[in-house]
Amino acid sequence: MEWSGSAWVASVVAVIVSGTVAAYEGHWRKRPGLDLGFADHGGMWGDLLLLPVVNAVTVPWVEPGWWLLGPLGLAAVVSLVLHGWWHGGTPEGVRDHMWPSRPSGRWTMDLSLSGWCHVAYVAGELGLLLAWALSPAPPAVVWVVAILLSLHAPLGVLQPAWLATGRLPAVDVRLVMLALGAAWVVAAAKL
Repeated sequence: MEWSGSAWVASVVAVIVSGTVAAYEGHWRKRPGLDLGFADHGGMWGDLLLLPVVNAVTVPWVEPGWWLLGPLGLAAVVSLVLHGWWHGGTPEGVRDHMWPSRPSGRWTMDLSLSGWCHVAYVAGELGLLLAWALSPAPPAVVWVVAILLSLHAPLGVLQPAWLATGRLPAVDVRLVMLALGAAWVVAAAKL
């Protein structure tokens, strides 16, 4: 199986930078007034441990070129919409490293610097995954990616909800099911 060490390193460094920014902002761990710190969020650990492997095995199969602007542009829009939806447009909600406070009720105004790092990371990650979905790859790579994404989706959405609120909102469960469905539909099409 081909491996891109530079994709792995770039992925790990991106998460470490985001975590460093969160720590600098005082959002590293859960504390009074912060329901969920960066280090408490399962998705950030998945970003650090699982997604770099996904990136390292997918990058060798993505042909460079101008065509990548399409998946990256679409992914940037999806990341912005997803984070806007996640914020909910209200001052209530989980206070985490991305939204340690919500004084304005506008997600772009309330997003922390580490939150903006995460929005950019998600845009890049989704862009790579969209490009990979459109690229041929051997079955072994398809299986690895589908399995790792299947681990990452609940870790990134359900664990934070449970840790911060003690419950699993139905909308979060549906989001995970959608992500898992997409991962396995792409895998089935590629196999």
